[in-house]
Amino acid sequence: MPIDPTGIADAFGLGRPLGEPRPLVNGDHPSDTHVLTTDRGRWVVKTSRPFDDWQRRQARRAHRLESAARAAGIPMPRPVEPPSPAIGYWHIPAGGEPVRVTEWVEGRDLRRSGAACPDSPAEAAAWVGAVLGRIALLDPDRGADHDGERPLHPVDDWHAWVAEAASGGHAVAGAARSLLPAVEEATALIRRARRDRPRTVLVHGDTSQANVVRTPTGYALVDWEGARAEAPWWETVNVAFRFAGPFNGPGAEGDPRVVRPVIEGYLGQGAPAGPADVSAFAGMLSAQLEVAAWCLWSALGHRRADAARRAFGLRVVTSAARELPRVLRSLDRWAALLR
Repeated sequence: MPIDPTGIADAFGLGRPLGEPRPLVNGDHPSDTHVLTTDRGRWVVKTSRPFDDWQRRQARRAHRLESAARAAGIPMPRPVEPPSPAIGYWHIPAGGEPVRVTEWVEGRDLRRSGAACPDSPAEAAAWVGAVLGRIALLDPDRGADHDGERPLHPVDDWHAWVAEAASGGHAVAGAARSLLPAVEEATALIRRARRDRPRTVLVHGDTSQANVVRTPTGYALVDWEGARAEAPWWETVNVAFRFAGPFNGPGAEGDPRVVRPVIEGYLGQGAPAGPADVSAFAGMLSAQLEVAAWCLWSALGHRRADAARRAFGLRVVTSAARELPRVLRSLDRWAALLR
């Protein structure tokens, strides 16, 4: 969505804008993020549609984790304190769109190299694992009960969405129908694993090649708005397998050069472990189903999806129909890499 660079710069005290904001590339995903250059530096400006109650709670949650991570010295961009009225790090102007600002981190994200790290995949993977372990130990919501906060969509809901796609003549209908058997299998696995799920804590929620930046002084973890409650062992396994895979979609790889350093870096911080069997992939599968569901809704035109988001949703659901069965067939073999 268009942004007002002068208004944002004035509100956040960023200085005088130098030229127009530049959209920040986000793979093939439509982006609401821009880079703004002023006479005081470069800034990442993120906008959002007006918040509903869930988004307000999410903004506060992300603020708690991001603040704790900054205090612990985890390398990350400095968020700019928003003017009032605000929720977390988001400024909520009267009658306007929510907006937040962070300092620009000079460097390149790890997607650009075509591998987890251009020189040594293990180097970046070990750093990521250690950071995940440090985040797991922060636990800013210690004592809170998060167990019911990530609902699993019933299979009947998926059947209803597929029927809606078919009856409405939507382009996503075929891919959604093909995805159903894998959704049913993944849902059953997740339900079994959740019977004895480890305790959940707040995790970063979107640790990927796109959000790890190699800077002149090391690595930094960016984009903390996706913070969520998860069993940290499940989150780490999720990251270890998707870190070497594609940016979007459910692709995951069992590359030991990436998986083992992530796991070892995490455990090396004294973070809590969990069973090294297929149940460890419940968090990864939950995340993949959550993304697929959101993208299916977008492809159907829900959530105020415009043409670009509908097209993106179609691409992700099509990818999920191809990749999720492969992921499920690989879990027994991949579990060996966790031991």
